[in-house]
Amino acid sequence: MMDDQTAPFVSPNDLPVLQGLYHFDGRNYLQWSQLVRTTLKGRKKLNHLERNPPATTYPKYEAWDDEDALIMTWLWNSMTPEISRNYMFFPTASEIWNNLSQAYSMKKDIATCYEIEKQIFNTKQGSLSVTDYYGMLNRLWIELDQYQNLTMQCTPDSITLT
Repeated sequence: MMDDQTAPFVSPNDLPVLQGLYHFDGRNYLQWSQLVRTTLKGRKKLNHLERNPPATTYPKYEAWDDEDALIMTWLWNSMTPEISRNYMFFPTASEIWNNLSQAYSMKKDIATCYEIEKQIFNTKQGSLSVTDYYGMLNRLWIELDQYQNLTMQCTPDSITLT
């Protein structure tokens, strides 16, 4: 069931063109998915990825379906053609999103965690400034946290995990 407090309709100009590093190429799912989620959340449209579609009898179904089609097109255009062609016949943005997550997220992937840990261990400051060196390590630590999917529940967890 959808809320009656529906955000304004999303127009094509409301969604940015994802270029360069954030154009999904199969290797940058974590960064790309964060950008997509944040963009849609900022436009109050994250429900298109996180919820099932409303019933076709829902009074605002047609507007929802139009928005979903726009978001689907935006998702396809934010991927390389080799990836997007695999998702052209999915019926909703949430089905595209869920399938992409299953195929590419690598959450709790031990091999990926090992590679990031190895990068952290082998990273040296060299000619980098302290700020640049810290930034590089911090990015790796944040990425590792995302793949490990750790959430601290209380102070003892915080102490254990730090």
